[in-house]
Parts: sequence; C-alpha cells; structure tokens
Amino acid sequence: MKLNVEQRKIVELEPNGHMLIKGVAGSGKTTVAIRRISFLQTHYCLDNDDHILLVTFNKTLLNYIQYQFQKLEDEEKGAIATWLTGNRDVTIKTIDQIMYGHFIGYLKRYSLDLKIVNDQRTIYATIEQAIDQLQETFPNIKLLSRKYNRFLLDEISWIKSCGILDEATYQQIDRVGRSTGGRNTPQKLTKNSETRKAIFQLKERYDQLLEVKGLVDFKTMNLLALQQAQEVGKKKYTHIIIDESQDLTKVQLQFLKAIYADKSYGSITFVADNTQSIYSHSWLGKGRAYTTIGYDMSGKARVLTKNYRTTTEISKAAYGLIEHDEQIMGNVDYVKPALIDRHGHAPIYRFFLSNEDQLQFFKQEINQLKQEYRLEDICIVAKEKRLIDDIAIGLEREGIPTEILHDRKPDFAKEAVNLVTMHSIKGLEFKVIFLAHLDDGVLPNTAQVEVEDEETVHTEERKLLYVGMTRANELLYMSAVKAASKFLKEIDPNLLRFNRDTAFRPFQPVAIAEYKFSDKVMDVNSKEELIRQWMIQQLTTHFQYPESLLEVEFGVQQFSKRGYVDIAVMIHINGKKLPYIFVETKKFGDGIADAKEQLISYMNTSHHVQYGVVTDGVDIMIIDRNGEEVNDIPKCQPSFLPETKYKNIYRNLRNNKEYDYLQDKEDLEDIEIKDRATELIQDLEQPIQVPIIGNVAAGIPIEAVEDYQDSLYVPREWVIQPEETFVLQVTGDSMIDEGIQPGDSAIVHRQQTANSGDIVIAVIDQEATIKKYMPMGSTILLLPANTNYEPIQMNADDVFINGKVIGILQKG
Repeated sequence: MKLNVEQRKIVELEPNGHMLIKGVAGSGKTTVAIRRISFLQTHYCLDNDDHILLVTFNKTLLNYIQYQFQKLEDEEKGAIATWLTGNRDVTIKTIDQIMYGHFIGYLKRYSLDLKIVNDQRTIYATIEQAIDQLQETFPNIKLLSRKYNRFLLDEISWIKSCGILDEATYQQIDRVGRSTGGRNTPQKLTKNSETRKAIFQLKERYDQLLEVKGLVDFKTMNLLALQQAQEVGKKKYTHIIIDESQDLTKVQLQFLKAIYADKSYGSITFVADNTQSIYSHSWLGKGRAYTTIGYDMSGKARVLTKNYRTTTEISKAAYGLIEHDEQIMGNVDYVKPALIDRHGHAPIYRFFLSNEDQLQFFKQEINQLKQEYRLEDICIVAKEKRLIDDIAIGLEREGIPTEILHDRKPDFAKEAVNLVTMHSIKGLEFKVIFLAHLDDGVLPNTAQVEVEDEETVHTEERKLLYVGMTRANELLYMSAVKAASKFLKEIDPNLLRFNRDTAFRPFQPVAIAEYKFSDKVMDVNSKEELIRQWMIQQLTTHFQYPESLLEVEFGVQQFSKRGYVDIAVMIHINGKKLPYIFVETKKFGDGIADAKEQLISYMNTSHHVQYGVVTDGVDIMIIDRNGEEVNDIPKCQPSFLPETKYKNIYRNLRNNKEYDYLQDKEDLEDIEIKDRATELIQDLEQPIQVPIIGNVAAGIPIEAVEDYQDSLYVPREWVIQPEETFVLQVTGDSMIDEGIQPGDSAIVHRQQTANSGDIVIAVIDQEATIKKYMPMGSTILLLPANTNYEPIQMNADDVFINGKVIGILQKG
C-alpha cells in the first residue's frame, strides 16, 4: 500500500471543489482515495461540522478495504482503523448504506411504513398484475405482455435510476442501448411513441400496486433518499470521495451532490475507470459527460496510467481484449494504459469438454499451487453465482476448503480458496485468479437480451472479462467448457500459454492452405491432421525448429513391426541427422491417457530420442527419456542445426593466444574470430587473402615447390606484411609436441633470418621442413618436437630460411 510519486501528488493536492481521478485497473485509485482521507482530515477539516465521506459501490469492496488495512504496519493504521469502525469525522460506507439511512429519515418525516421488497416472486407477480391491468388501455402495444416482464422491469428500473419523474422527459430522452428493437423484441422504443407512454404508465401502476402492499422497490428507495437529502440538509460532508464512480446511477450521483457541503476548502472527488463500468444502469459509464450532473471537469482531471497490480504479460492480454471495442476506446474518459517492467507467467488458457474436466484441472493446479501460495491467495471467478456454487461444491468434495465471497461479511483471511462472481470482484485482487466458464452463451449472454443492441451488451460483458483478468497479481488462468466465448478469440493467442511452464500456446486451427508437408499427408481433411499441423506450427514458431528439422510419418522399427511417428524433430550431431523429439497427435478432444505407452515404445527404438509429446489439442503430455512427465521441451539451439561455418582454432605465435576461427561455408571471406580465453568476439579489420603455396614437412623434408593452389583469409592484424605472408599445409608429425599436427596450416612471414627458438620453414637441398631454429656456431640445429625424430644439424651455408611461422590454423 506504499505510494509512488504520482500517487502521492494526487493524495496531497489542495482541495478545490470537484475533481476526477481516472486510472487504469491496478493503478492504485482506491489506495489514493483512502490515503487522501488522512491528508484532508489533517489539513482541510477546519470546523467542527467538517466531515469526510468515502463511498464505495458494494459491500464486498468495503469489506476488502477493511481487511487490507488491518494488515497495514505504518503510522496511518490506527487512524484508518477508527474510520472503519466508527469516527465522528470520517465515514466509509457503501452508497446503498448511506442512501438507506436517508430513506429511513424520509419515512419518519412522513410517518410512512414502507419496506423494500426483496422477494423476486413478489416483484414479478406485481409487474404481471400491472401488465394485465394496462393491456386493455394499450391493446396494440405488443411489448405489454407477460412474456416481456423481465425487460419491462429492467426498463422501469432504468427510468428510476435516471431520475425520470414524468412521461414527457421519458419520451424525449436518448435510451442508450435501446434505441432500436432487438431480435426478440416486437417493436422499437422510439421517442414520442405510444410504447414509451405505455411503459411509463406501467411504471406508475407497478409502484402503486407495491405501495398498496406496503412495499417499494430498491430504485424507488433511492429516489426517496434523494428527495430527503434535497429537502432536509441533515448532515453534509465537506469532502466526498466516490470510489468506482463510473458504476453509480444518475440518482445516486445526484444524491451525493445533495449531501456535499460545497465549502471553499471542500472537495468532491470522482474516482473512475470507465473501462471497468459493468452495470447497465450506470450514468457516467455510458460515456456521458460530467456536465450532465453539474460538473465541468476541464482541467480538473488527474490520471494514473500504470498498472502496478498485474504483470506485463497479464496486462498485455487484458488490454488486447478491450482494444477490440470501439465504444471503450472512443470514450472521452478512456485512459490508455502504460506497461511497467514487472514480468511473470503468461496467462494460461484451457478448454475442456466437460465441467468435471474443468473441476479436475482446478483441483490439480490448486494442489500444486499450495506449494507456493496460501489458499486464501487463490480466487476462482465466474460470471454467474450458480457456476460459483457448483465449483465450490466440487472442490469441497475433493477436500479443498472454499469461501464464497458474498455481500455479507466474508472472511478474506480464512485458509480457503475464494470464489466470487465477476461483478463482485471489482476492487479486489488476488495473487492467483481462475476465470472459470468463459463459455459461449455465458459470456456474452445475449439469450435474455430483448431490445438492447448486441454491440452494447458485448461492450458491457467485454468489460466484465477485463475486470476479471486485471484482478490477478501474478497468475491468471482462463478456462471454457464445450464452447469458448468469442472474447477469448479476440486475445492474441501468442499472449497465452497451454500450461504455466511451457511455451506451447493454446490450440488454434490452421487453415488447410497453410498446411506443411502436404505431399506426405495421406488425408489433409482428417481431424488428426488438424492437430498435427497445429503442432508443426508450434514447433516452428514458438520453439524455433526450422522445417528442415521436422519429418512427418517418421518410420521406426519395433522388432518385426513397422511404426510411424506423426512428427519427428531431428537435430544434427557430429554431422548426422538424428531424431530428438517424437510427437504423437490425436484428433481434437479424443483423449491422451492411453497414448503414453505407444509413445514410449516409439522412443525406445532410438536412444537418441530424449523427449516425447502427445496431444489432442485439449490436453498435452510431455515426457523425458525415462518416461517421466516434464513441463516443456527444449527450444532449438544453434548446436542442433547443421554446421554453417567451418570451425578452426588459430594459435597466434606472435602473442601466444588462441582464437576460435569461424568461417562461413558459403562465403569464405566471412570469418568470425573469438578469443578462446575471454570468449569475446574480436573487432578486427577486413580480412586479407593469403596464398597457400604448397606443403611443408613436419618430418622428413619434402621438395619445396611453390604451388599457388588456394588461399586463406586471415585478419590483417595477424600478419606483419601482407605481401610477405603465405601459407603452407603441414604434413608429417615431427612437431606434434608443439601442437602442430598433420593437416594444419602454417601461416608464414617470409624472412631469411630467425632468432633461436623460432619455428621456421627451412629449405635443405630444395626440400622444405618445419622445425624449431637453433644456431650453434657455424652450424644450425633444426629441432623436431617429437621424440621419434632426431634433430637435423647442418652447416649454416647449407640451410636456407624461407620464413618464420607466425601462426597455426587447426581444425576445431
């Protein structure tokens, strides 16, 4: 909870009326809001009636704030604890809690006995009763039917959320997301229409019927609380901080404005991220300007762009998702995120054929994660509560304790895996997040969409997935069952992984036109071939194996039986091309449990094969030479490839250093020199071409004949004078103790004199030999470096020194 520089600047801003703090998920907006309370309380609560209010959107977030600040170990912990438990100057409540208090005040003021209806059966029975009563009045309005009760209730709720009190206003207002009829809606909600008239009268009749029963619905409670706040200035707040302000309705925002004291040193701060606006009735989250609630934010906005919560890998995937949405990107309050250099595992995506398979995966991963994380650091998230409940039952059955986070006070510290819906996880964060059931039909769910445009629904639910993804600190798992959400296809598959410690990406079909080795494939339309081509793409793209190292239908001999491996990854060892990895592929979802035995039997046909892989696109298994499961296969290494360079060793006799001499096989002038001691590449001049003029004996002298048969490229720095340099090929073994072997190339500087101990090219009777030079009076001793040879002693006049050896080039 430490503040960085940009966060502290916002915390310590002098209050000046209204202000907007907008930031990306994980940028510390809530932390800034909490810390600003202390600053305002210390410096800008000057009178006894000065009070501070922090409003949160839901109870789960409020409880999480309490849990987080119980763990603080700094000087502010004591102060914050009093705010959370009760303080005269500071109030931290949900918007519902504070509005409910004003609702009770309204009831007392008018001596009313009304209760909030919570029973869904009562709500639906009442709306259907109201529909029946109005059908005679509006016989031509097909929308006025029990079959559309859900839609009509939602529309009535929206009218109240917007604070629309008369039909004339409703007839004129732009209905965001419901300007046209949907595929399941009989007619449009056009302005100034009989349909809107019928809906507004339905709202009034519905409210009347509830009131007869002594009831009001939740949105009517909000309206009465607003009326109370506007009419009775009971307690006003000098400073109001509104967390998640993009999720509040217009009535809720007007209520907060009504209880704002608006002193010269007062402040009302809106903390928002429109990318996380996931409620259909929110006012500002639909792109509406703050001027619609009476505030001009020109020059009043502060921005937090850095996500400190998640890793770069998770952030990239989440941002890649929202980049597909024009409504999000076009919002005036959209904040373009900036990545920070905090790296970790890429998000893991798995597809399952059944709920049970998904549950078993959760069990397996959680049991492994327990070695690194506490259970309370793990949270499973799904869109719908029924899905959460089902997973919780399954995990408990497997012996894994769970804690479902509801609006009631949850136990965040309980040693259990947390489970929560996507809507309730807003503002929370966990080290490990599992996003479950990202299924088509669940996310997005357009089955119950009546009039709303699908595009609007997709935007809202895309935001929902974004919220879930950005709750993860370190690890993010995503999974789908039977049919994957369209949103998953919007995430670049290269940003996802099959498992935590593998480079394999999730299955993606390859177009037949892009198939490799088609000439060797028996049936390009087979389901098995689809998986094989995906694996070929994985091996070439993500493991960097060139196609030249891959073979399909690789034959193996199992005693008298001939078998064929689907894919063999080959490598070059000592000039031979040998199998290194065997891959077996099955048709999609066919299962791999029974394939391990066959894979091992194939691997046993060659001791060179070190790894085996079997996959059906849904699951993958990797084994080593011993049949043990491992996380991944090695990526292609330079040593796996056929040699593209001649590798030699150069002994520089001028400075007594050794170098690796690497020469391109296609371009002999392209050489690379590396110091063998330091392994540093040498920055040398353009190489020069030195002639190879023949052979020299390291043994019995051979006839000295200059034969310009070839040349050698060497760095200019290695020679004394290029025009006086030549190369001789060594034959014989008389100098092996000096490291000069038959077949080596001796680089020679042409000179007629030498010093004692120099290795020289001596010519005796037209025969050349390579020996160590030692003058002895009027004679010369030519010394071999091999005890099998005798020194050669000659009169000085009978020996011609043709040059001094300045370097030896040997095969590496």
